[in-house]
Amino acid sequence: MRHTLQKIALAAMLLAPFAASAAHAQSPTPENTVITNTATVTWTDANSNTYTQQQASVSVTVGFAAGIDVTGPATATPGSASTGNEITYVIANNGNGTDSVTVSTSAGAGLTITGYKIGSTTYSTLAELNAALAATSLAGTTGTVSVTVVYNVAPSLGGQNLPLSLTATSRRTNTVTDTQSTTVTPPATAGVSVTPDAGTVSRLPSNGTQYTATFTVNNTGNTAYTFNLGAAASSGAVISIVSVNGTAGASGSIAIAGSGTQTVDVVYTVANAAAGATSDLTLTATAQGNAAVTDNGKYTITVVRAAISITKEAYKDDATTLLTGTDKVLPGQYIRYKITVSNTGSAAASNVHVSDPLPSQLTFQSTADDGTAGWTLAQSSGTVTGDLTSLAGGASRFFWIRVQIK
Repeated sequence: MRHTLQKIALAAMLLAPFAASAAHAQSPTPENTVITNTATVTWTDANSNTYTQQQASVSVTVGFAAGIDVTGPATATPGSASTGNEITYVIANNGNGTDSVTVSTSAGAGLTITGYKIGSTTYSTLAELNAALAATSLAGTTGTVSVTVVYNVAPSLGGQNLPLSLTATSRRTNTVTDTQSTTVTPPATAGVSVTPDAGTVSRLPSNGTQYTATFTVNNTGNTAYTFNLGAAASSGAVISIVSVNGTAGASGSIAIAGSGTQTVDVVYTVANAAAGATSDLTLTATAQGNAAVTDNGKYTITVVRAAISITKEAYKDDATTLLTGTDKVLPGQYIRYKITVSNTGSAAASNVHVSDPLPSQLTFQSTADDGTAGWTLAQSSGTVTGDLTSLAGGASRFFWIRVQIK
């Protein structure tokens, strides 16, 4: 037991200077304090005579020791994108004398510092802030000042860790500094939209032709995602899907940055269906690993066809008086035939060709178009032909053939 008490006493003696040092670090002696240390000596002689004690003193003056401490939040979670975010740092003077500070800041890519505040006073630049801090005295061991950093967060930074830090430096020494760093982590958000939502398009039966429907996929979240793509056609066997975004078949995938947009081409064919037949072509985009983030776009495909009808009328040579079934014509008389072709369908007709073999009782004289460019008219061996490169849906064209009755 006695040995144990001796060990405890020895440990206390060894730790005493460190305890005193720690206490000194927490509350430094104020600058310019004069510390006077006095030693006293007393003595007697062999006959036990006493003498007046003697003293000796020495004084030292405490100098300036700087101490700066910056505190602030370890993390912040503003939105991406967002503006006007604030982080407040407290700068404390832990030195033993009055001081002031200068401040510097740094921010990671995607963070933009737009200003500063001391209390309710705003400063647009770091130079303006430091000018104000130069005039702000901080008492030794107790002085503090709060500096607020105002910053914006760029889009598409969800889930990323972005550093923002403030460093304060003692103006009196220009060497004693402290830094507080905050990790800015915008929460990740996810979303997707696919357009168009109600697109319409008319298509001829493919007959070997492939068509392309272009969808726009927009990543409405603030972080990059890979989206699974799926194309589908409604029932009716009108549409067959060839590829999605260059990949054969009805599925694929695409990576899009946060807030980014990309187009996706769906290649398809149209069956030899009746005019007016319809089918919906949809493209669905779903975030990988997050099935709740999904959207689809839609085109309604309508089958169209050209439908040509032809009429033929006989007129007197004035091209005005219509000959009816009861009218008589005489040998040697000139008459005119008007041939009209009409496209009653909803799709343009191409390579329209009219052939009219004239009866042997007629002698061909001439042809004339309807006054609009496009007709190619010819006659060979009593057969008149008329050709049009194209005829729009709902349009009609005609030409004249002048003949003489034999």
